[in-house]
Amino acid sequence: MRDARVLVLIGAGSAVFTRGLLADLISADDLGAWQIRLVDVDDEALSVAARLADQMVRARGCEERISVRATTDRREVLPGADFVVTCVGVGGRPAWQQDHEICMTHGVFQPVGDSVMPGGISRLLRTVPVMVDIARDVAELAPDAHFFNYSNPMTANVGAMTRYGGAEVVGLCHGMHHVQRELAAFARLPFAETSTLYAGINHLTFIYDFRHRGEDAWPLVRARMERELAEPCDPADIGSIWENGKAWHNPFSWEIFRRYGAYPAANDRHVVEFFPERWASGDYYGKKLGVDAFSVPEILDWGENRYLGMKDQAEGRVPLDESVFDRSTGEQEQLVAIIRSITFDRREMFSVNVPHRGAVPGLPHAAALEIPGVATARGLRPVSVPDLSAPLTAILARRLASVELAVEAAMTGSRDLAVEAVLADGAVTGPDAAADLTDALIAAQQRFLPQFT
Repeated sequence: MRDARVLVLIGAGSAVFTRGLLADLISADDLGAWQIRLVDVDDEALSVAARLADQMVRARGCEERISVRATTDRREVLPGADFVVTCVGVGGRPAWQQDHEICMTHGVFQPVGDSVMPGGISRLLRTVPVMVDIARDVAELAPDAHFFNYSNPMTANVGAMTRYGGAEVVGLCHGMHHVQRELAAFARLPFAETSTLYAGINHLTFIYDFRHRGEDAWPLVRARMERELAEPCDPADIGSIWENGKAWHNPFSWEIFRRYGAYPAANDRHVVEFFPERWASGDYYGKKLGVDAFSVPEILDWGENRYLGMKDQAEGRVPLDESVFDRSTGEQEQLVAIIRSITFDRREMFSVNVPHRGAVPGLPHAAALEIPGVATARGLRPVSVPDLSAPLTAILARRLASVELAVEAAMTGSRDLAVEAVLADGAVTGPDAAADLTDALIAAQQRFLPQFT
């Protein structure tokens, strides 16, 4: 296929992401021809993604414009890549569920467990070394490629891939983008007419400036918030994993807004994990975090059912769901817009996770922060955010301390540093309890933790 751009997707067995990305690229006629190279270590998941991709290409008659190739060997397909995307989940849903269950037996309740608290640290320990190895391969075999990461824990992965892997990687997450949309809808404003300034770490990014056509839009937001929170709460609004647009769906995020004048992305389900000291024993507005508030089993079942549905389509048991071509499915949405901005040098603004290197004063120079970035033909250029308030900067600095300890533990195989990371995180305050929980998590995930043998 002549003059086709090459995109390598590592972790393509995450079929939801693969399907959405293919749908968007198939619909993006202006971006021309593509060679899509799918990579995954799981043969079965890779086969599902590849067969689904082939069906999608044929359904839209794009065989002349888009080709798909699948392999378990990333080094085979990295040379010549124009874009590399990682969407890797080491251990998948079973490891995630195991983290969740072990933490609960030790009295720690999390609604997600992909970024911070002991569950997030466990994911970090098994994920960071794998991501660093991938980054080293990209730096060696595709040094000129634009490199994007979707794998969590985002802050740790991006920082480690840059520092230890020698690659310039940009982390992407739809959380900031979606929360800006939600704020616009909350204030009953057209999203396209709003703008934001923000800074933070992934899943705890503070939107401190929100405007409509240049005018401060916080008064509109604050007025509706006060009206809704003054009304009695419907228990059904609390703790659902599905956003409903009401203030009572994210009461803690609105508490932060009242206190600091900034709204945290990506809403309560993620944000509460960065303040574990406030939710003793997981008690959250009359419910239990991860159980009946933002249920982890519910989100795991939802993910499994989506995967099984796509597997049925890939294997011909049910027809291809072509509605995916009519709407973006979320995570990949920003990626295609960035590719378009890079290709045509449109210099559009996006939320990106990158080593900030001084863009936000008062935070470690090499830390990966979620800040605005401009997509140019020469890649992503972060934007300086000099006016984040001192209290919010202090909150972020505290959270980054645990991340730094955990990354060092992951790269060195130091059990003692892993314990210190759990203590610094704050969900467990006693040294013995932290050690017991850390040991239990390492033992359960040992097959993914060769550095701790």
